[in-house]
Amino acid sequence: MMSETSLAGGFDRDGAEAAPYDVAVIGAGVAGCCCARELARYDARVVVLEAGDDIACGATRANSGIVHAGYDPEPGTAKARYNVAGAALFPTWASELKFAYARNESLVVGFDEADRTSLEGLLERGRQNGVEGLELIDGDEARVLEPALSGEVTCALRVRTGAICDPYEVALSALENAVRNGVEVRFDARVFDITRAGNGAFDLVLVGGEVVRARAIVNAAGVHSAQIHNLLSASKLKIVPVRGEYLLYDPRLGSTFARTVFQVPTAKGKGVLVSPTVHGNLFVGPSATEQDDPDALGTSAAGLAGIVEGARRTWPGASARDAITNFAGVRAKGTNHDFVIGACDDVPCLFDVACLESPGLTSSPAVGVEIASQVGESLGLARRSDFWPTNPPRRRLAYMSAAEREEAIAKDPAWGEVVCRCGNVSAAEVVAALHGPVPVLCLDALKWRTGAMMGRCHGGFCTPELLRVVSAELGVAPQDVDKRLRGSWMVASARPDYVELARGERKARKGDATSADASGAPVDEPYDVLVVGGGAAGMAAATSARERGAARVLLVDRASELGGIMCQCVHNGFGLKRYKDELTGPEFAAREAEELARAGVEVWDGATVISLHVTDDGAPSTLEVVRPRGSYTVRARAVVLACGSRERGFGALGIAGERPSGIYTAGSAQSLINLQGCVPGHRAVILGSGDIGLIMARRMTLEGMEVEGVYELLDHPSGLTRNIVQCLDDFGIPLHLSHTVVATHGSARLESVDIAEVDPATRRPIPGTEVNVACDTLVLSCGLIPQSELAREAGIEISPVTGGAVVNERLETSAPGVFACGNALHVHDLADFAAAEGALAGEAAAAWVASGARGASDPAPVEAGAGVRYVVPSRIDGAGSDPVTLAFRPSKVMRGARFVIEARRRGDVTELASRRLKVALPAEMCRVAVRPPTSWDEVEGVEVRIEGDER
Repeated sequence: MMSETSLAGGFDRDGAEAAPYDVAVIGAGVAGCCCARELARYDARVVVLEAGDDIACGATRANSGIVHAGYDPEPGTAKARYNVAGAALFPTWASELKFAYARNESLVVGFDEADRTSLEGLLERGRQNGVEGLELIDGDEARVLEPALSGEVTCALRVRTGAICDPYEVALSALENAVRNGVEVRFDARVFDITRAGNGAFDLVLVGGEVVRARAIVNAAGVHSAQIHNLLSASKLKIVPVRGEYLLYDPRLGSTFARTVFQVPTAKGKGVLVSPTVHGNLFVGPSATEQDDPDALGTSAAGLAGIVEGARRTWPGASARDAITNFAGVRAKGTNHDFVIGACDDVPCLFDVACLESPGLTSSPAVGVEIASQVGESLGLARRSDFWPTNPPRRRLAYMSAAEREEAIAKDPAWGEVVCRCGNVSAAEVVAALHGPVPVLCLDALKWRTGAMMGRCHGGFCTPELLRVVSAELGVAPQDVDKRLRGSWMVASARPDYVELARGERKARKGDATSADASGAPVDEPYDVLVVGGGAAGMAAATSARERGAARVLLVDRASELGGIMCQCVHNGFGLKRYKDELTGPEFAAREAEELARAGVEVWDGATVISLHVTDDGAPSTLEVVRPRGSYTVRARAVVLACGSRERGFGALGIAGERPSGIYTAGSAQSLINLQGCVPGHRAVILGSGDIGLIMARRMTLEGMEVEGVYELLDHPSGLTRNIVQCLDDFGIPLHLSHTVVATHGSARLESVDIAEVDPATRRPIPGTEVNVACDTLVLSCGLIPQSELAREAGIEISPVTGGAVVNERLETSAPGVFACGNALHVHDLADFAAAEGALAGEAAAAWVASGARGASDPAPVEAGAGVRYVVPSRIDGAGSDPVTLAFRPSKVMRGARFVIEARRRGDVTELASRRLKVALPAEMCRVAVRPPTSWDEVEGVEVRIEGDER
């Protein structure tokens, strides 16, 4: 991504020897970084040599993040000593270095008397190792602490000093502190040979031929540490790489367990655990699979299934559902089952940090202290008086108070520019990481340092934005940006003026932020209606609310240009129902924006709603909003949530394999091509036949890419028939129904995918049908999920079927005066329908402000019957005989179908509507306006069903 400054300490081009380093630390995992931090306390020239393009590329990155108390290691071993000492140092290090650390306790659970005996043994081990806060409790006591715990648990060891951390952040914070104290770091510096110079120093030969000379070596090369050791020592080490796989869940499951829960350990390790993270997620894992290749990080279908099965013993609710990603790491297992720490017996000035399997993370601070002491004594190094042990606080927009946000944005408007929607990561955080003490050489380094791309959408929204910020800040063309490794390019090509345009846009945003704007002034009086989201539904809602009498209407949208997803949909097909005119997406958005302006709606663009607080008594809701012009607390009598949807990302699909670059959601690919002028790759496979995926098949073909085919898990297309014809058939692109991707291949850029046939009845891949298909780009069109996080966090009831809020016929949620519409409510196949729904929500919001009307005390439920997946609304609260529009989706393909809508009242069933359909398709939503037999307050319930022959 960026070129590193040439560092001294090697040989210059004419072969003249440069001054050697005192110490070369091989490996920038957590152990190497901790060693570097402690070595910085000495008057010495220290360099860290890392083979990858970022820190923590090995076991540290794919780590459980558990700070073990020390009850497990055998007393008298190096593991026991460093574990207990390291755990004791963690609170101090967390305070000094400013990394996340939480003492959340842990439980080791057992299921029978044999396990109880094992737990008694662990209790005694812990006491011998000096661990405090251990207690053996029974299963009922354990379930009081953790209600989600399995009923089969009969006993548990409670560990009050158990804790969690972010392993990457620990490593980064330690290395940043080291760099601030003078340590140098070199990436892409793989050591493949070491010789002794005439003066006794070491010559470390890097891949590429450069030689780095150092008086001492700290060998912290992780799974490669035996290889480094064996280059010099006659006493050979052997390391067995052990792959561990994990599943990470959506943050809404983060509170399922407060403590880390282990099962009784076995000879293979600590087994599958369930634990919260310091960032609010929940994860299960790891597996333990020995392998030959120390660098193979691919997951496997069997491994992931085994994790879920193992976790269910502790947590019966464990499943692959709600997982946002899966990943694997390789840990270094020593053959003698203990750490190898310290000076090598037969090689003076070689110091090993090897075989550092669990509890290696916990032990790393203590290992760093010990190694630095040994190196200092061996080389006769003096301790520095000017060493600075603390880091400045790591600032995060998501964790700031309102006052802190206001102060930060006043100093730098980039704090109000949110580039990652899921994590509320600001552009200021990205820029700070790009110019931080430790160089950023790949996009994944930004991900790990800022949290961008790590949320629910897993980079679906923010990847294109990050490319833009990187290009503007560093002057690097997007085709030169790697994802993780050298050769993991993000896009194949970009328009030649990309960097210039990106810089111009960043400059314009800063100019806009500092210009005077009355709309940016603090608001004392509440708005009548505040609409969150400026897509088709949001603009229509705001216009409707204003036209229906709401005096002050504010629309808040994240983007700098209104229109939402329509801005990147340059194809036609919009407006046929709403405007009786065929428009492109941008044209449709412009038409809605014109209506918005005519209605006199106030608009805050580039603004993000951080939180929504609602009341039960109908008092104005409170919203925290940030934008480059400032941070505001805004009140509104009525709120319309039109936040849109996000795409189902790669991590949520449970696909096994490696994690190379070249995997995009269809929306990301569309944004890159249509908004940024980038071509993602050369040869693409599209998974899923959703409408955006079908449209992108055509778009990529027009850009010169080869689209190998579209593969759909279901036995019917997920997109509209017209898109099948216009985007696939017209371009000769094949559609393969009942097929799916089961694995990805490629260490840097995607090289191929495995595709298998799917059993239509079970929707599971059929073993033995796998075919490998070469491609460098995988585009995912696997469904949309309503962006309902604001509603969920505000305590609003969410439908488990649609993923959006539960609403009545006025689109009012369970919170009085809060309404939802468009894709934030349920996924629409036409923007016209989303706009129509938005207009209804805006009208209802205006009526709420005028009258404060509440729904009926005994609402009539609206139920999805046979052949129907869901119906919106899910209840009818009102009285009178006004028509109610029901939107519903078929649950399966049916020929000769007929939908029927019936009302129940006083024991009778009355048909409200019915219609014949040639075919009912899940991809095509049905909308029908119905009236009650007499009055809605007499209706006890409504059912919608579809009858027909299943295809």
